[in-house]
Amino acid sequence: MLLTWLLAACTAVLPPPQVEEATPQITRTRPVMPTLMRTDTPTPAYTPTANPFAELRGLEIRLLYPWTGSLAAALQQAVAEFNQTNEWGITVLAESSGSSMATAQRLETPSPEAVAPDLIVAPSEHLLYWHANGNRIRPLNDFLLDPRWGLSEARRADFPLVFWQQDQADGQQIGIPALRAPRVFFYNLTWASELGFSRPPESAAEFKQHACAAAQANNTDRIGSNDGSGGWMVDTDGWTIYAWLKSFGLANPLQGEPARLSFNQPQTLQAAEFLRGMVDEGCAFFGRIPPEEAFATRRALYFSASLLDLPILTAAMQRLGSQDVWMALPFPASDRPVVVVGGLSYGILRSQPERELAAWLFIRWMTQPEIQAALLQAGGGYPLGAASAMLAQEGMRQQYPAWLPTLQWIPIAQPLPVSGEWRFARFILEDAFWQVLQYYVPPAQIPAVINQIDPTLREVIERHAAQTSP
Repeated sequence: MLLTWLLAACTAVLPPPQVEEATPQITRTRPVMPTLMRTDTPTPAYTPTANPFAELRGLEIRLLYPWTGSLAAALQQAVAEFNQTNEWGITVLAESSGSSMATAQRLETPSPEAVAPDLIVAPSEHLLYWHANGNRIRPLNDFLLDPRWGLSEARRADFPLVFWQQDQADGQQIGIPALRAPRVFFYNLTWASELGFSRPPESAAEFKQHACAAAQANNTDRIGSNDGSGGWMVDTDGWTIYAWLKSFGLANPLQGEPARLSFNQPQTLQAAEFLRGMVDEGCAFFGRIPPEEAFATRRALYFSASLLDLPILTAAMQRLGSQDVWMALPFPASDRPVVVVGGLSYGILRSQPERELAAWLFIRWMTQPEIQAALLQAGGGYPLGAASAMLAQEGMRQQYPAWLPTLQWIPIAQPLPVSGEWRFARFILEDAFWQVLQYYVPPAQIPAVINQIDPTLREVIERHAAQTSP
């Protein structure tokens, strides 16, 4: 069953499809393998070299990544193995910036003494932005298709199409997936059953019904400290809000020529009014404790988070002694669930041909299923293909029982907006929806707040471009 789910989501990459956020067909049981086409990317100078080893031998390249903790340790282990075993004598010097925002700051406002990295791990929207603004990211089509250095057709097809789509622009593959995860709801099955619900919610109306029942239960029990809680713990993260917009039917927000992000659609207002109604009726609440603790102590029937937060929630449930059974849910919609995935990718910064090739060879090393499986077990999220899923599934299933059922959503997953503008838009959405959910903002003013999303986004993008231009 696991292999069937993942095969249904996979297809070969290149040429990139037109990203209209069309949902992949869940009924497909084997990958479609379109004819691959080369692009107009200039052929690197090293290609005709009779002995490319001479150009690669002894090269040191720098990798900048945002991870810390167990995921950083797993990456460093892979780096050490590559350094010890690669046939070209390439050495990768890997450094953690501590966060994706710190990585962006290092690249956009470097200190005079800073040494520029050759490759980075960054959110897809950051790679797309640096490609569109400054042409700093090297497209990878020629590397992917190179008969000697490239990825085999089978390896390319192992990645679900939606994961490739997130790093595509102007007919080019800008990055290679490094980590992917969906935004989900964590839902307390045991408590919901006690409230009289025999199955999880499948629509926005049912989502609200379950939340209101949990809130009423907390407000009418004999425990005063949980009054005002019980339903959905409000989360206005831009990723969460975008998933809500999609669940209300938001069309592709990339509009115009050149394509710009725009949220000026009726569904944006509909989602805002729905969520504000939940808050006003006491079915959604702003929490004062971490959401996983609210969930573990039955102060929240569900909360929204990344699938990457599974380890945090699992530890909280154990620490607080909860015996409740729980699961992850997609965002509710009347026709089919909404699953929005995002994540980080490997990107190569433009430099000299031999350094770019060395960086690519390391990225190719990182796409091996064994390494992908090790990163998956260290950091969580979605497997990047069927091969790594098969290697990691037993360990993941034992550690996190809620993980395996989420894989069935991969064939219907859709990406976050495939645009560098998303790096700014997510914070604009977060701020706008935080405002409309406040009790002191009259409901009549909600349309005015929503109408300011697009103008504010344009202003922020222009200001950032002015501040970071050389």
